[in-house]
Formats: sequence, structure tokens, C-alpha cells
Amino acid sequence: MIRNDFLLKQIEELGRVLGQILMNMLGLKNNTLAGGQIEEACQTLRDEVELDVDQLLHVPLDTFVQVLQENKAMDDANLDRFAAILFHIAENAEDKDKATPLYERSLMIYSYLDHFGNIYSFDRSYYLEQIRKALG
Repeated sequence: MIRNDFLLKQIEELGRVLGQILMNMLGLKNNTLAGGQIEEACQTLRDEVELDVDQLLHVPLDTFVQVLQENKAMDDANLDRFAAILFHIAENAEDKDKATPLYERSLMIYSYLDHFGNIYSFDRSYYLEQIRKALG
């Protein structure tokens, strides 16, 4: 029972942090992020939930979702939030070379959720469409 409570607390904490980062990103005027805001989001991910975006970009695409799921707190809802964060960082990346791997990883997460998730999401469909357009 204690182990389940601890895991539930971890899932809720990760969801809270990812949700706060996403809210900060989406709440910006003109929906654009300055370099400092992107770095702040990445730093919060590193500090609060031990997710380093730069390190995750080196994880092969075919194992990306599995690596994320090694963190037991990364349930489907948190995967969805993290994919949205990656998408928004990619949208605001200064150059396409930096945006492409972010889009690809966001696409991997959304594709996984679309295929294995139990819930259809209009937001997810929108993100999938936008990512595919951005990747050409």
C-alpha cells in the first residue's frame, strides 16, 4: 500500500510540474517563447523531474518512448504533456536543425499514445498534423 501511494504521489507530482511548464508556455502572448523561457522550461524539467531535454535528444527514436516510460511516473497523461512541451520548444527553436529532433520525439510520443492509448484526443490529432507538416 505504501509503495502504491508513493507511486501515485510521483505521478501526480510529475503531472503538476509538466502541467505548470505547459501552462507557462501556452500562457505567453503571441504564443512565442524567448530563448530564456525555453531554457527556463528545460531547467525546470531537469531540476524537478530529472528529464534533460538535451540528453533525451540523443536517445534513438525507436526506444524513445520506452526510455521515458522507465520513469514510473510517466503515465499516458504525463507523456502527453511532455510531448506538448517538446512540440512548443520545437515551434520556437531558432533553427530547423534544432527543431527537427524535438518534433520527431514529440511525434514518437503522440504516435505511441494514438496507437496504444485508450482515449481519442482532438488535441493529439492537431499536434500530429502540425508536426507532420513541420517535418515535411
